Amino acid sequence: MNTGKRNSRTISAPDQASFFDRPMAPMSGPHFASAIRESIADALAYAKEHGASDRYVVATEMSRITGRDITKNMLDRYTAPSAEDWRFPLEALPALILTTGDTRLVTLIAEACGFKAMPGEATAVAELVTLELQQRAIKKRIATARKRLPQQALDWAEREAEQRGK
Repeated sequence: MNTGKRNSRTISAPDQASFFDRPMAPMSGPHFASAIRESIADALAYAKEHGASDRYVVATEMSRITGRDITKNMLDRYTAPSAEDWRFPLEALPALILTTGDTRLVTLIAEACGFKAMPGEATAVAELVTLELQQRAIKKRIATARKRLPQQALDWAEREAEQRGK
């Protein structure tokens, strides 16, 4: 199982991306295929550590979620370095994540494409922080604009704002 580091990238927790995780270098080809296999193996090991007794349980649950037959043998082949012709189907990715609770594979795929994967809550926090930073920048611009205006113009603007606010 992975000890928490892969390709000079810190992983905060397998089931949650972090703003502070360093992005990994883009990859493709055989190295990427190997990383996918390792990530699936890590997800299966993580599931076993956190309640799924074995790969049979994971395969059964993934089959239920996808509506397609996924067997323990298939999971074994998706993770075996010697089974290079066996590729994990992308449409099974949500089922793997839901079943194992491990999101490293989606993070791996996103980062290999130059993106950052974050849970929905993290994107909401990122949006809030972005809006607050924009609000601060606007307040600074307003303060700068106020300093440039003569007092007479500021007084007029305040009277107009009061009249329109009624």
